[in-house]
Amino acid sequence: MNQIPGTKPLILIVDDSPTIRLSLSRALQDEFMPVEAVDGEQAWEFLNSDSRIEVVITDLSMPKLDGLGLVKRMRDSVVTRVCNMPVIMVTGDDDTAAREAAFKAGVNDFVAKTSDRVELLARLRAHRKLAVTLRELEESQRELREQANTDPLTRLANRRFFTQIANKELSLMRRQKEHYAVLMLDIDHFKNTNDSFGHPAGDHVLKQVARVLSENIREEDTVARVGGEEFVVSSPYTNRLAAIVLAERLRKAVEALDIQYEGNSIPVTISIGIAMQPQDGDTLDALLAAADERLYTAKNAGRNRFCAASKHQTEQTVDADKVCPKLDEAITMIKHGNLQRLMPHMPKLLEELIPLFELANEESPVQIDVDEVRGAIIALKAKGGN
Repeated sequence: MNQIPGTKPLILIVDDSPTIRLSLSRALQDEFMPVEAVDGEQAWEFLNSDSRIEVVITDLSMPKLDGLGLVKRMRDSVVTRVCNMPVIMVTGDDDTAAREAAFKAGVNDFVAKTSDRVELLARLRAHRKLAVTLRELEESQRELREQANTDPLTRLANRRFFTQIANKELSLMRRQKEHYAVLMLDIDHFKNTNDSFGHPAGDHVLKQVARVLSENIREEDTVARVGGEEFVVSSPYTNRLAAIVLAERLRKAVEALDIQYEGNSIPVTISIGIAMQPQDGDTLDALLAAADERLYTAKNAGRNRFCAASKHQTEQTVDADKVCPKLDEAITMIKHGNLQRLMPHMPKLLEELIPLFELANEESPVQIDVDEVRGAIIALKAKGGN
């Protein structure tokens, strides 16, 4: 949390006594900006809604949620800022049992109700300074982690981070007996781009391709740059047809890029290799090897296309628009808005899809845009489809 220069640090005072709140606020107001809460519940709302709060000073005994309950809730918070925030508790001079319980709950320090302004300010300054130092350290560590996990040019995940993520996802897919896909992507004729327009233009192309790849994957997918002009996508819960649809979407998105650099128009296409778990292997290395082999099959077949099968299998390169999806795959495509891809096959799927209209409600796990599907069917019928 970066404090705006010239503003006072925000301190949250929690006490059900208006007199004590006023007394503490007056003691702190020269150096800090006090915010007052009447009990732990109100304090909890303030902590989660105002990221400027830096230290909490709380009483022990309060209605609704007492001081111990508030501190325990803070220490269990998933929000790092709240979890690590310093807490100073106000107690009686000889309340040893309360202090021991508060320490166990995670209180950082105590002040007696009889403490003077000088002592209170000294403790507050010390804890705020420590908190600021810890936040700066956490921020530095976060930046270092990001640098270690991110490709500096494209801001995508790098090979190391991708490997970590993909291995975890693959392990989960195996346990859940779910489909998992890996896509290897390579920019076609990238060396010619560098030779013709220069390396700065090549870097510009890489950044534009990275951007459009990121924009055309699902939230649960991960795209990474793993080589000079090579990218890879990890796609959990993705069967073979869904992987083909994804590959074609990425291919078309890159092909449609209008890349201009210093007055030059640079055409860009990609080739893609697809590998599936469990069909092509159960380890990430095996899937990457299969996807890499199919990537070069796609390149040798003319580039600007994808390949979903190896040489020894019956099909090598696939035209996605000619593949009729199965019913469950069609439902997935409808959920993801891929109706255009379904249009050529709708007459074939129509009989199976119509009964599913009734499933499109809040209770059903299958969410279907009924109006959109119905509109597609009407359009097909108007063209003579039945």
